[in-house]
Amino acid sequence: MIQQGDTAASRRLSDVSRAHPGDVTLQNLLGVLVTKLDSCRRLPIFEYEAGSEGHAASAKAFRELADAERESVNQLLTCLQQHLVDTAQERNGVRS
Repeated sequence: MIQQGDTAASRRLSDVSRAHPGDVTLQNLLGVLVTKLDSCRRLPIFEYEAGSEGHAASAKAFRELADAERESVNQLLTCLQQHLVDTAQERNGVRS
């Protein structure tokens, strides 16, 4: 999975963004992806902290949220991949 702090991965995301400057949908997909990746990075920390303080219910909630975020990142990546394929086909004059 791509981590937000990974500068090589961040460069790749920004390269994709720059390659399609007028594509608002792509910009939105990438923006949401960055936000979700940050949540995926932070939620396990919140889980650990809650558990360390003896707040089992909160720790469980953070763990469940982290699981849901990972699933939504996977769905978003699938959507992003399809969007890039569709955009490339449109630019090459291929209709789906």
